[in-house]
Amino acid sequence: MKKSLIVITGATSGIGYETAMLFHEAGYPLLLIGRNTEKLEALALENTMIEQVDVADFEAFNQAVKAAEAKFGPADAILNIAGMMLLGDVETQDIREWQMMLDVNVRGVLNGMQTVLSGMKQRQHGTIINMSSIAGIKPFPNHAAYTASKFAVHGMSDNVREEVAPYNIRVITMAPGAVETPLLSH
Repeated sequence: MKKSLIVITGATSGIGYETAMLFHEAGYPLLLIGRNTEKLEALALENTMIEQVDVADFEAFNQAVKAAEAKFGPADAILNIAGMMLLGDVETQDIREWQMMLDVNVRGVLNGMQTVLSGMKQRQHGTIINMSSIAGIKPFPNHAAYTASKFAVHGMSDNVREEVAPYNIRVITMAPGAVETPLLSH
């Protein structure tokens, strides 16, 4: 049985990388999206497209997904794992850090969903997995902007889940606690 395309953002490190390796080992065709793609390119994974894309850039994201679908067929799942965690006190944190987190953690997830939803609705099937955080459920000190972005992921996911349920599309939100990944060193 031919396996369907899986799109994974944030695939160049941490949870995204480990998830990509599991799907690769299971024989799925993959579109792996990340900022630092050298590590993935060095692996020379078969049945895999690797694209250096900023998930906040809808056009680039959409083009990468369309190119992978042209090669492997429609995306059956997207895992929106890309994220940034820049912590600081609201009073003193650089507001550019807020914008970067909101761009990646919120706009990136919205962009990912929009790139696949039309096709999934037409096929009446698909899975969207959005990575949030325990900080999207419970606030922590010096996490205001990060927490806001992850609360947004929960809200967006809940909303979209209701909108697409009649089309047999699953929307799943994952909210891990602290995991030893490069995210902790941002």
